[in-house]
Amino acid sequence: MRLAALLLEDLAVPVPAFTSRSRLLLFAPHPDDESLACSILLQRAVRAGAVVRVVYVTDGDDNPWPQRVLERKWRLSATDRRRWGRLRRTEALAALRVLGVNGSAARFLALPDQKLTATLMCGCQSALERFAAIIADWGPTDLLLPSISDTHPDHSALAVMLRLVLNESFSAPMATGQMAAWSYVVHGRSLAFFDHAETICPSDSEAATKLRAIRCHKTQLKLSRKRFLAYAGRPERLVKLGARDKTIADGLITSVFRLPHSLRLDLRLSPKAMRMSEPTLFVLRRDEVGALRCVTVRIPTRSSRIEMLDSASLDCIAETQYCGNAFAGQLTIPVSIFSSASAIFIKLERRSWFFDEAGWLEIPQAGSQPIAEAERDELEAGLVTIR
Repeated sequence: MRLAALLLEDLAVPVPAFTSRSRLLLFAPHPDDESLACSILLQRAVRAGAVVRVVYVTDGDDNPWPQRVLERKWRLSATDRRRWGRLRRTEALAALRVLGVNGSAARFLALPDQKLTATLMCGCQSALERFAAIIADWGPTDLLLPSISDTHPDHSALAVMLRLVLNESFSAPMATGQMAAWSYVVHGRSLAFFDHAETICPSDSEAATKLRAIRCHKTQLKLSRKRFLAYAGRPERLVKLGARDKTIADGLITSVFRLPHSLRLDLRLSPKAMRMSEPTLFVLRRDEVGALRCVTVRIPTRSSRIEMLDSASLDCIAETQYCGNAFAGQLTIPVSIFSSASAIFIKLERRSWFFDEAGWLEIPQAGSQPIAEAERDELEAGLVTIR
C-alpha cells in the first residue's frame, strides 16, 4: 500500500492543472511579485474558471530609492512611506485586472516591508496564526508561496513562515492530495531551486499579457525597467513541496551533516565587494515548550571559539568552535537547545543592499544521520559548550 502511494506521488502532475473546481491561493511578499513570478499561472487559473485569492504580505512601502527619484524628495517620513504603499497597492490591483483577476480577490496584510526576517527571528507567532487562518478559511487546492532559496530576505523569510504553517497545521491535506503547495523564485539563481524546478513556458499571448501586467508597476520600472521587463519573456518555474523533501546545500553552505545533537556545516565565503556586514548564521527551530527560537552566530575571519546569541534577548546561550578563515570553514552547531520534533531552518546571511547571497535551508525533522565514533570523540572533547 505504501509503495503504491509513493508511485502515485511520483506520477502526479508536475505543475498545477487548474479546473473550475480549483481554488488558487497566492502569497506575494510585495506588490509586483504576482506579475513577475506568477502571471502565466494566474492567467491559466482564470481561463480554467478557478477561483483565485492573492495575499500581499507587505505593501512594498520601504523601497526608498524609486520614491526619492519620482518624488524628488530625499527625506521620507512615515506618511510618505504610507502614501507610497497605497500607490503600490493601486498598481497591484491594476496588474491583477490585466491578468483577469478581480480586485476583490486581493488581500493586503501590511506587514513591515524589508523587515520580514526580523519578524521571523524575533516574534512571528501572530503572523503565523494569521497565515494559518487565511489558508484554513480559503481552503485552497493549490497554494503558491515564495521559495526559501530566493535571495530577497523578505521572500525567503516569508517562505520559512509559510513552511512552518504548512508543516505544523496543514501536513495532512498535503499528504492526502487535498492541497498542493508550490514555491516560486523571483530573485537569484539558486541551484537548489532551479535544478529541481518545473518550467512553465508562456504562449505569445500569455507573454504579452504578462508584459502589460508588469508595466502596471510603474513605480518599480523607474529604476529597474530593463530587469523588470525581462521577466515577461521568461518561463515561470515552480517546485512542488512534499513530505519527502531533502535538504540541498545551497549558496554559502556547501554541505550539512546532521548529528544526533548538532549540525556540522561546511561554509564557503566568496570574496565579494560591497557586503554590508560580516557573515552571520541564523538557526531557527521550535524549543521544548513549542515557542519559535532563533540563534545567531557571527562567523569570524579565523579559527576561534564563538558565542551563539539568542536573537531576541541577545543573551549568550552556547559557545561553539569555528575552524577556518575568512573564505571557508567548518562550524558545529548544537541543536539540543531546541525541540527534536520540528524542522530546523538555517541561513548564512551576507547582505548587499536589499539582497542576500543565498536564502534559507530547511532540514526536515526526520532522517537524522548516525554519528561516527571519531565524531563522538570530537564532540566529547569540547567543541560545543551549552550554557
